[in-house]
Parts: sequence; structure tokens; C-alpha cells
Amino acid sequence: MPNKDKLKLLPTDVSDFPTMIEGNYVYVDKTKILYQYFSEGKRLFFLSRPRRFGKSLLLSTLHELFSNNKKLFKDTWIGSSDYNWVEYPIIKLDFSTLSFETSQEFKIDLIWKLENIAENYDIDISKAPSLPTKFEFLIQQLSKRNKVVILIDEYDYPLLKNLEREHIAQAILEIMASFFGVLKNVSGQLHCLFITGVTKFAKTTLFSGLNNLNDLFVYPDAASLLGYTQQELKDNFSEYIEALAIKKNLSIEETYDAIKDWYNGYRFSTEETKVYNPYSVIHLFDLKEFNNFWLETGTPGFLIQLMKKQYYEIEDIETAELNSQSLGTFEIHELPLLAVLFQTGYITIADFSYDSDGKTILYKMTYPNREVSISFKKYIVTSITQNTIRNVERAINHFHDALIKNDIELFCNTLKSLLANIPYQIHIGNEAYYHSLFQFLIDLLGFHGQSEVSSDKGRIDLVLQTKQRIFIFEFKFKSTGEKALNQIVEKRYYEKYLHLKKPITLVGLSFNNKGKELVLDWVKKDLEN
Repeated sequence: MPNKDKLKLLPTDVSDFPTMIEGNYVYVDKTKILYQYFSEGKRLFFLSRPRRFGKSLLLSTLHELFSNNKKLFKDTWIGSSDYNWVEYPIIKLDFSTLSFETSQEFKIDLIWKLENIAENYDIDISKAPSLPTKFEFLIQQLSKRNKVVILIDEYDYPLLKNLEREHIAQAILEIMASFFGVLKNVSGQLHCLFITGVTKFAKTTLFSGLNNLNDLFVYPDAASLLGYTQQELKDNFSEYIEALAIKKNLSIEETYDAIKDWYNGYRFSTEETKVYNPYSVIHLFDLKEFNNFWLETGTPGFLIQLMKKQYYEIEDIETAELNSQSLGTFEIHELPLLAVLFQTGYITIADFSYDSDGKTILYKMTYPNREVSISFKKYIVTSITQNTIRNVERAINHFHDALIKNDIELFCNTLKSLLANIPYQIHIGNEAYYHSLFQFLIDLLGFHGQSEVSSDKGRIDLVLQTKQRIFIFEFKFKSTGEKALNQIVEKRYYEKYLHLKKPITLVGLSFNNKGKELVLDWVKKDLEN
């Protein structure tokens, strides 16, 4: 058993670089990558990554680097490099701490933050008549001392929090546009600009005004700037992995495999580099339990609303392809679901290819790992059926019991209850909608299931296998369960599974609308093998 007294602390609630170093916390060193950027002469950066991926720690690290706090870096890569240690004046803002209930509150709060920073440098910006002029005047005054460093964390937080109140989001966007518009005029006075966020919004002037802004989102050399690589996991957490292996009665190799299955898989570029979610890994080692740590912090409300509006995109999640243009800037009122799911960390790059023009990259998407796949599918079912997570989990338990007991009546009644809240307009004739919903439910049940299974006589809508039994489902719309069952029998779909020597249940299920009410008609037939 590892000696607890010698272990470095786990930073479960620390995102401040000085606290991490001075408090003897585990720090995964990313300073070599930062050194490479600045040694290449790059100055202006934007980095998009999902929440809780270490963006705030990165900016805290940059703050100490540019404050010339060399003593904090003595055990890091950059601390023993030829980096030119110089102190720069710094404007550091965290937009997630600003008030965003109204655009006026946002503006007042941002002005107050700037005035605070100015006061710390003995500069008076109170006479400047507007937010942009205060910002520009502060930069000009600071640049008399040295070139200025500007660090802005979670720039899009006030926008994301107001997507369901579009008029407020638009008003805040206008304030941001005038604020960030200053940067184009003062770029020559900057040593470094580093901005983080989740997504890229048009009309902020960030992505149009700054023509030389280095967008690191899918840069190959930024693939491992945040998150932990496999090697970093081994180098920094080996003793915690050993303790987890002992707790779970697993070998070290089995423990690594389990951690990889649960939390690895995030890929942000054409490089094959994959990283672990740092938040989940740290909490895994703290509690010594495999769990859905990242998603337990909640799926943003705007994403749930987006899924409801663009439900037709959901069925394509694991086969989707996004081209490089589709990952550009977005309008507040036109957020594309799949691109946003990528930027927020719910899907990631599985592979890539080039379009016929040989220049446009096509990214094939997938879920990064088990933590995201299982938990996010709950959110998808919640969104599609407009239920609560608790109702979905209760339904999943009932589905599981029904299939184990071969109780198709319980299965269909549970299904009807789950679907009752879906707007009736969506029900009508949308087969793909139900197929994708059923596939998500099967995945959540933990049984082996396949949709659209090819046979020599046609496509089987759904095949589901438990340890005891095989279920073959055929779905119809505006028809009858009897007709659906007859199709299974007439095309002898079940023959493909006779060799498994298990009892087989055939289920014909029809979805019909009676006014605004969804009606399920079902018939089953058991084949004893």
C-alpha cells in the first residue's frame, strides 16, 4: 500500500498555480508546450476546451510565468530552460465571475474589474468615458512599463448562460464586441493575449477583428495542452493507481484499462493524441470509485434546449462527420448541435479524412469514453422524451425487469409512459426518431442490442439479447402490432438466431396518434427453442 504521508495531494478543488505548487499538490507540467509557443514568437491565442478541463489552471500558470515568479517553476520543464524571465504588466479577467443577469450588470461589473486592476498598478481610468476607452487607456498606460499581457478566462460564459434569454445574450454580445474591438488597435502593445472559452461566437470581434489570432482549438501541437496523456497519467499518479488497484482487487494493467475505458478518449486534432478528463481522473483517485464525475456536475441547460430543438441530429451522433468549416464561429440563435457537442466535450474525434478537394478536413465523431457515453445518453433520452433524469432512470429499471421476466406488457406500458411527454407533432411518421430512441435505451439497459440488423430477407428493426432470451422487434407507424408481428414471421427474421439455442420472443409494435395522444398497439409471440 502506498505511503499516504509521501503522496502529493490531489487538486480536487484547486485551479490556482501558486496554491498547487506551494501546497504540494500533483501538478501535471505543461510548461514545455507553452515555451514552444512563445519561443516561436506567437503572441495572440484562443483556446476552446470543455468545462472542467483545466483552462483556469492554465491561465493561472501563465499569470505566474509573466509575473516573473521563477521560484514557483523550479521543478517544471520551463524552470530549467533558457526561457527569458521578464515581468510584464497583466490584465487578468475571469468572465465566469461577472454578473450576467442583465447586460447593464455585466457592463458595470466588467468596468469595476478593470478599475480594480488599474488601481493595483496606481493608474486612474475613472475619467475614461466608456468601457472600451477605459480598457484601451489601461493598456496604453501599462504599456509604458512593458508590453502588456491580457489573460481572459471563460469569455463566453455570460453568453452561454443566457442562450435561453436571447435578448440579454445579444445585448451582452454587443458590449463584448466593443470591448474586444479595442484589441485590434493595441495589438502592437501586447506581449501575449490568451483567451479561453467553450465555443466561438460571431460578432464578438475576437474572431474577425484579430486576423493573427492563433485558434488552438484543433491545432495538433495543442492536443495535449489540457487533459492528461497516458504517459502523464503514469508519471504523475502511479501511486494513486496502485492504491486504486488494491481497493478494486485488480492488477495494475487491469486498473489502467478500466481508467482508460472510463475517462480517456478525448481527441482534439488530427494527431492521434488522446487525453483523459482531468476532473474525473482526480476524483476517481480521491474516492477510489469509478463514477460519472464530470457529468454529475450537470449538463448545461442551453445544451438540453438545443437537443430538444434539433432532435433530428441526435440519431447521427456516432456516425456524424464535421468538416473544418462547421467548427467556425456561430451565431447565438443558430448553434449547430453536433459542433457544440464536440466543443463541450460530449463527442470527440474518432478519425479524420479529407474531402474531395483534398483540403477540407472531415472529422468522424464518437463518444470519448464510457463516462460520457452512458451518462449523456440519459440526457439524450431525457431531452427527447422531455422527462426528468429520475423518471428516465426509473423507466430503465422497469425495462430491465420487463425483459428479464419476458413481460412485454410492462415493457410497452413503461414505454408509453416515457413517451407521453413528447410533443405530438414529433410522433407522426418519424421512424428514425424512434429507432434512435430505442438504441439509446438499449445502451442504457446494458444488454446487447442492434438496430437495423441485416438478414437475407430484409432489415430487422431491433434485436435485443439478454442472457436468457432473444427479443426481435418490428416497429410500425399508423398501423397495427399484428401487421408488425406478421412481417417478422413471414420473413422468418428469427431463423438467424436459432443456432443460439435460446427462447425467442417476437414483438410487433405500432405507434399511432389518436388526436394528441400516443397509442401503442403491440402483439408478441414466444418461440421456444
